[in-house]
Amino acid sequence: MPQVNILRWRDGRGWLVLAGSSAQLDDREDVEFEVQAQALTRIAYGEPIAYIWAAGDADTADRHLALLDEMGAPAGYLVDVVTEDDATIRAQLDEAGMIILGDGQAAETLRAALPGAALEGMKAAYARGAVILGIGAGAAALGSFVAGAQGLGWVENAIIMPDYEQPERTAALHALLAAHPSAYGIGIGSRSALALGAEGQVEVWGERQVTVLLGSALRTPDQA
Repeated sequence: MPQVNILRWRDGRGWLVLAGSSAQLDDREDVEFEVQAQALTRIAYGEPIAYIWAAGDADTADRHLALLDEMGAPAGYLVDVVTEDDATIRAQLDEAGMIILGDGQAAETLRAALPGAALEGMKAAYARGAVILGIGAGAAALGSFVAGAQGLGWVENAIIMPDYEQPERTAALHALLAAHPSAYGIGIGSRSALALGAEGQVEVWGERQVTVLLGSALRTPDQA
C-alpha cells in the first residue's frame, strides 16, 4: 500500500479521489466541477466512465454524466450494482477508465451492493490504472469505518466524512472517532477533494478544505 505519513491506501496503478459531495447539477460554474475536471485528466485516453449510482438515483446520475460529457469526458454509462447480473457488472467496471461512486441518501444500499462482483470489477480496473472517484457517500464508503458498519477499507484505518464543514458532519466524525480511537478522520469540504496517486502522490483539489483528525489512541501526550 502507498503511504504518506498517516495516510495509507490501496495498491493500484490508478488514482483514488475522495470528493466532498456532488456539485449542484444546475450550477455549471460550481467549483466541484473543477474537482471532476482534474479527475478526468487522470483517465487513460478513450476509456469510458462507469457510474455506480446505488446511493442515489439513476436520473440524477444520468444528468451528471451528461454534464461530464459537455466537459469533454469520455463516453459514460450507468452501472446498476443492485439488480444487474454479476458477469455484466464485472465487465462494465473492468473496462472503465473511471469508476464513479455517486453521492446520495442511500449510503447503506451502496455499501451492501458493492461486495462481490462490483468490488471485484473495481479492484481489477484500479489495478490496471482506472480512477476511482468517490463522491459524498461514495467517498465515505472507501474508508475503513462508517456509522454503524465497516467500510471498504481502501483508505486504511480512516473514517472519511464528506461535507465536513456542516456542523452535524463535524459532530458525526468526532463521534465515530470516539467509537474507533485507533482510527483517524478525514474531513472533506463539500467543494474539495483529496486525491491519492499510485506513486504516493497526495493532492488536494478544489477549495482545498481537507482536515485530518487523530483518534485518541494515535495522539501523543501533548496532543491529548
